[in-house]
Amino acid sequence: MRDQKERVYSIERLTRNEFEYALELNLITQEQYDNYLQELNELTSYIYEKYKDDPSFYPDDWDKINNYYEKIVALDFVRDYIKEGLEDSWLIEM
Repeated sequence: MRDQKERVYSIERLTRNEFEYALELNLITQEQYDNYLQELNELTSYIYEKYKDDPSFYPDDWDKINNYYEKIVALDFVRDYIKEGLEDSWLIEM
């Protein structure tokens, strides 16, 4: 069974790579890229700081993560196989 932080890290890595890909292909602007990364960094910083000593996640935190996840998979420029990878990372323990 995977650690919760590892699961969040996997979502972060896939998402960050997709933003970089979209920027390289001019599917998003530099400003959009910066905004997407800022939002991702805020979420992951919150998670890593809050849970650096305790791997237990709480329902409110899962709601934040889930809302972010749903927002990302709804973006037009996110490729289908990335969405599938995010879904696998997200659902692995559910």
